[in-house]
Amino acid sequence: MPASALVQPLMDVEVESNRRMCCTPCWISGGDSHDIQKQMRWSTIMSLHGAFEIGRSALMTSQLAMRIAGNNMANAVTPGYARRTVHLSAMQGWGGVGQGVAFSAARREIDMALQARFRDAISREASASVDQRFLGAIESLQNELGDTDLSSSLSEFFNAFSELANTPSDTALRSLIVEHGATLSGGINDLRSQYHDLGNEIVSSIESAVEQVNSLLNQIAELNEQIVSEGGADDSVLMDERDVLITELSQFMDVSTVQQDSGMADVFVGSVPLVLGNEARGVEVQIENGTHGLAEASIRVQADGSALPVSTGLLGGLLRQRSETVIPAIETLETFARELIWQVNRLHSQGQGLSGYESITSGIAVEDLETPLNQLLDYPISNGSFSIHLRDPDTGQVVDTWTIDVDGSEMSMNELFQAITLGTDSTVIATATTDGRLHLEAPAGLEIMFSEDSAGVLAALEMNTFFSGSTAGDISVSEFMRANSNLIASGSDTVEGSAGAALAIAGLRESVIEALGDQSLTAFWTGAVGSLAVQTSSATGAYGAAAMVRDGLSAQVQSVSGVSIDEESINLLTYERQYQAAARYLEVLDETVQTLLSMV
Repeated sequence: MPASALVQPLMDVEVESNRRMCCTPCWISGGDSHDIQKQMRWSTIMSLHGAFEIGRSALMTSQLAMRIAGNNMANAVTPGYARRTVHLSAMQGWGGVGQGVAFSAARREIDMALQARFRDAISREASASVDQRFLGAIESLQNELGDTDLSSSLSEFFNAFSELANTPSDTALRSLIVEHGATLSGGINDLRSQYHDLGNEIVSSIESAVEQVNSLLNQIAELNEQIVSEGGADDSVLMDERDVLITELSQFMDVSTVQQDSGMADVFVGSVPLVLGNEARGVEVQIENGTHGLAEASIRVQADGSALPVSTGLLGGLLRQRSETVIPAIETLETFARELIWQVNRLHSQGQGLSGYESITSGIAVEDLETPLNQLLDYPISNGSFSIHLRDPDTGQVVDTWTIDVDGSEMSMNELFQAITLGTDSTVIATATTDGRLHLEAPAGLEIMFSEDSAGVLAALEMNTFFSGSTAGDISVSEFMRANSNLIASGSDTVEGSAGAALAIAGLRESVIEALGDQSLTAFWTGAVGSLAVQTSSATGAYGAAAMVRDGLSAQVQSVSGVSIDEESINLLTYERQYQAAARYLEVLDETVQTLLSMV
């Protein structure tokens, strides 16, 4: 028979017992028979009622406890579910006997301090993951272990000039130099473009992350509202859902929470609130023009426009990678490209090839012919001079030479025209093109050649240079060199067959350059690549360590809040036996009452 079926018959027995006791004759001497009967009747009623209450409370609490254990087992793999534990209390009775057991609460087993540490670990792991991802991406783009890396291209470029120094008249080798130069400059262009794309990817990722953050903030605020509106009903499921959202939010930024007495949870980043009660204050991305043509993103609070101090999480990692990895990588590449262009062009512009120029136009145009050149050019010029030669291509002999003085601080393009015109007695015609370029024209049957440019004006204006451009994005082999590889400078003293310029350019492989921190071009780039490899390795280690910390804290959270099927099975068995014991107790009580009634 089910234990619950025992309760009503026992209550019926109690009523019958009370009726019979009312008819019991007075047999106790020395007292008022009516009062004594009332006391005995009341004592018996209370005794039976207390016995029933003990059994009833045991049955009810056992049923609730089994239900809670079953619910725990049902949600053993539910994300974010916090295990519920049964809390019982003994009911006070008269005379120290007790009145049974009361169900106090089904409490969520959660350690708020441990949860905060776990979320911080999640945020740090997400940040470390971003570091590893973008450092690894840049290392992959550099492809230094492949055959098309910049180090290899740079080495082949210098090797070609070294070979040209041995055989200056080799036209096939000159064509090969143009190819190596194009490969080198093209590799720099591609890498610069890929760095730029990586920077744009970061901005896009930030914008996407902000959308997800706002969605999470709105959901948290809505759950806060629902928790309060429950008005004392079971809100533990809503709290579980909210904790899942807050934990997910910690992947994007380093958040902390403050629990209100009402059950709401306020969410902060640092001291800046993002959720206050049922209000989500939101976040937004502010995009501005940044350095090197990259957009610069900052995170702000929608409600008041204040800056949000995000340091870890996905957003913190993205912001940091833009400023600490992508921008420095671009700056390193730009420095390398700028010095490569300048150093090669300085030497090449004052050298001579197998052919000279019937006419030549500077690669650089200036906006104002009257403004000092040093205020307009990408590369500086200094006080000094350069030589212009006229050579007879048929005999290979130099027929005339002039030295043109240069005032590095004050000379304008117009003044340079005049200096060349006056310096060559108008033999070499110097004019300005409509877009502000210097154009030189040799007399018929002769060629222009240059040498000994101590001012650097030829390289700054891109006249007789190997490269054109001034940045990693626009470096390329000069149009003149691509059109006629015999213009590639090999000599430096206007003597046919000399190789001074080719040797000097080949020597840049190891030449120390002040602008590169007293390193050569090769050492500078190799050092940058090596430094990045160290950073990438460190980031990989940091990510692994962060993941281990997160895993460890996750295990601790599970030990507190997670469901153990074995443990719940034991609890279920315990509550089942408690239920059986309560049922047996009521059966015994029934038998006892029946025995007593049969004796009356």
